[in-house]
Amino acid sequence: MTELVRFTIPRHAVPSDRDTGLSPLQARMLQSDAPIRIFSAPTGAGKSYAFQKGMRENGDRILFIVPTRRLAQNLAEGLVSDLMQEGFGEEQALGQVLMWTSDERKRQEEAEPQIHTRDRRIRQVRAENGAGGGGFMIVATPESVAWYLLNPTLRQDGMDPENLLDILRLTHVVFDEFHTIEARGMGMSCALATLAWQVMQTAKITFLSATPIDLKTTLVGFGIPADRIEVAQEAVITGSTEQTLGMRAIHGDVEIVIEQGEGLLQALESHRAQILETLDRQDAGRQVVLIYDSVRQLLKDKPALSAWLDSIGIGSDERLAINSWDDSVDQEMDGFFTTGRKYDPRNFRVLVATSSIEMGVTFKAGLILMEPGHDATSFVQRIGRAARGDLPGQVIVHVTTAALDRHAWLRQLLRDLPARGQCIPVDQFTESVLAAVRERFQVSKKELQVEEGMFRRMPQSAIWAARLFWVALERSARYKGMRDTLFHFRPSQVSLIEAKVKILCCSRLDTAKDWAWTFLHEAKRLRMILPKVILMDSSGQKKSLPWHLYASTDELVRSPSTVADDGSILIHVSRPLSAIQTEIGTLWVERFEEALFPHSGRTHTFSLKGIRDAWSRAAENELKDPGLSDEQERVLQAAQTLVRLTGIVPTASEEAMADGATLID
Repeated sequence: MTELVRFTIPRHAVPSDRDTGLSPLQARMLQSDAPIRIFSAPTGAGKSYAFQKGMRENGDRILFIVPTRRLAQNLAEGLVSDLMQEGFGEEQALGQVLMWTSDERKRQEEAEPQIHTRDRRIRQVRAENGAGGGGFMIVATPESVAWYLLNPTLRQDGMDPENLLDILRLTHVVFDEFHTIEARGMGMSCALATLAWQVMQTAKITFLSATPIDLKTTLVGFGIPADRIEVAQEAVITGSTEQTLGMRAIHGDVEIVIEQGEGLLQALESHRAQILETLDRQDAGRQVVLIYDSVRQLLKDKPALSAWLDSIGIGSDERLAINSWDDSVDQEMDGFFTTGRKYDPRNFRVLVATSSIEMGVTFKAGLILMEPGHDATSFVQRIGRAARGDLPGQVIVHVTTAALDRHAWLRQLLRDLPARGQCIPVDQFTESVLAAVRERFQVSKKELQVEEGMFRRMPQSAIWAARLFWVALERSARYKGMRDTLFHFRPSQVSLIEAKVKILCCSRLDTAKDWAWTFLHEAKRLRMILPKVILMDSSGQKKSLPWHLYASTDELVRSPSTVADDGSILIHVSRPLSAIQTEIGTLWVERFEEALFPHSGRTHTFSLKGIRDAWSRAAENELKDPGLSDEQERVLQAAQTLVRLTGIVPTASEEAMADGATLID
């Protein structure tokens, strides 16, 4: 084990108003008149708390959009608990905190099959008050909101169909953890922001994150005036208890050690003393957390991790595994760890997790042993989870030679940090990480032209994908008034997308119409998450697995499969899942897609990586065919423009793809 860097991020706090308990940025979230706001603050600074307070005390009606179902569940449960502690009855609290997620939809449909989810959500978002006459908060995933906006139905009961104005009649629409938004996912937020800055008394649109990225460039490029967008960061004060008297501490002293070794298993024994010391603490920071970059490696290490934790007296009922594989069940023991999304992580002494722990998992760790993460945002998020509140803590960042070879930003960070000294305030630490990331873009000066303190900017395709979303909104509008409103406020260059789509939709070729329908359907897909399969062993136990891990495991690929009633793919395995999990993902695999072409109806097979450029090259070759009719040439050129601008390639599978498709653990 080789120590590379050691430093401390000293205790820091935020100013807190004596009467309201809010920091300056929290107060700004509720009081600012700017229609569009981009706010950032360190992890643990209470970015969501301000809106909870606005709901309770001001009667604010809030749509709070979060990137994961787990985060939605934890946020909603925490808010219900807070309301009940303040004297609200359970029924009243549940009437003020609502959830729009696929999990909650399934639960509600099982409990009350006579009530349609569509009708329930229309009533919820159009309500003037929550239960008891106060405000309310709808906690939702982006996909649930996009489904609401892009799938309205003609009503037979006199009720207006779902529409964009439903959302804008609220007090606030908040996009939490906005650094996770993909380029293709900017459409919904851009559409809401476009109307919010032009129409009086609409919801204020707020973007929140611990990692500042340059969204302003994308919003301005979409047509929103720069002076209608407010950008602010939390004022964080570094100092002792005496120096920050009256302030709210968000982290104690956090010692960071970056070391090089062969993996987290090796790191356990090297840091046995720190682990035991943390577990013996009597305060809230007695949890130890291990964070892997790879779910495959975590599953492979489970037996050895289990044995090592047994050796220090931590039984399987005291340790929880958190990752996509283990969270696909409610509650169970797999012989190594306690697993299941229904467990509260705060009740366990040791957590072993992947990047899924960065958002939506509540814990208080005194010690984190972590791999560096897939990018700088992941690195910052993980370190920010240690020593929450006024508690000290330690983070061991374990890097392998392979990780150093893979991450240019990490190599640059290791060169920059020693010059900062042994004590690095949190703002300077964040600045160092961002500077290391910018180093990656030095080949492109244009990419570096971002506002001071910003992490990175969205690619140009984000603006065009947002324009596609607007076209989809117009085409999904079920009554003339809504279509006219959208047309009146149509941003610049949306007409270009609409014109190209119209060429395909109005073509004499059915293949062109099918291509256009598939392309427009992609506006609803805000994030590219590859499909999962469900494994089932002979006992009937089931767990879901990301496609890339299934496809890279020979035993699973050779196993028989069936299609379940809900359309999911069931892989029937002969061995217990607990035995299979340690051998998953041993092969390298590349995903290929059957990409559609509008002029012929034929498909071409391309690797998912770089699919846009490959499709474009194939389209160029097709255009050279002297046998093409004028109509075939016209629709192919229109499709070529749409793919080039948005980066979206319609495919023959249900999961159409774009460059940079996300693999979410």
